[in-house]
Amino acid sequence: MKLLILYNKESKKQLSNKKFEYLKKELNHLYNDIIIPDIKEDERTTDYIDIDCDTILIIGGDGTVHDVISRLLEKNIKRNICFIPAGTCNDYSRNFGYKSFKKSIKIIKDNNIVSKDVYKINDSYFVYGFASGGISMISYDVKEKEKRKQGKLAYYLRILKYIFKSPSNSYYEIKVGDKEINDYFYLVLAVDNKFLGGFKLKKKIRNNFQLILFKKRNKLRGCISFASFILFGRIAKKDTVIKTDSFSLKTLDNINTDGELFESSDVSIIKQGNMLNIITNIK
Repeated sequence: MKLLILYNKESKKQLSNKKFEYLKKELNHLYNDIIIPDIKEDERTTDYIDIDCDTILIIGGDGTVHDVISRLLEKNIKRNICFIPAGTCNDYSRNFGYKSFKKSIKIIKDNNIVSKDVYKINDSYFVYGFASGGISMISYDVKEKEKRKQGKLAYYLRILKYIFKSPSNSYYEIKVGDKEINDYFYLVLAVDNKFLGGFKLKKKIRNNFQLILFKKRNKLRGCISFASFILFGRIAKKDTVIKTDSFSLKTLDNINTDGELFESSDVSIIKQGNMLNIITNIK
């Protein structure tokens, strides 16, 4: 079998040559051909996804994971996927049990494969999270230099800025089935993952795609309500949770998918069942 290793060359947690050699030694009984492209300065990680292989190992954070997987889906390329987390939060890879370097190697060696849903947004894809409004822009607004230097702290410091300076509410036109919701919301969120922003979500929320509408609030209260959700899984009575596999949305506010800015504010989201094969130790 063939293993293709795709990595984020700008990650602050780049693997040393010693670790690459250890990785190859541990996996060569499973993969007789391990391919590690030499990604040049002017090239993207996704430039190499067409290489023939059975499995792709993604080394990077959530941005790299999103780029690689969404591109594979757009090109209808079928591969098994595994990870070595090397980003700031690593929300998606942690969802499947990937934490430390050596634990990741063990998961890959065990080669237990499960199917996972993804989500189509207009003509593109995302794998676990949709967000608009509130402090959702933080995930792509913090500069790479700040993330490398401060880690998660860079996000938390930026939150303080947005609490007092950014618009706190936006108008949304949302359609879920036959139901139309036209109102102001602090934050609109839909997530299917155990982790969000580096925090572990409560069981009643995670791995169960839901549309969550955080009702209009002032900036500070809006941030508090979101913090209560990600820390304790609490949803206030004024907020709305809708279990759905699809919805459409229009807004003048920004939208992001998997923490990356999406270049449209008029979108349709549809669940695509069992489109990914993920190597994991989580049932």
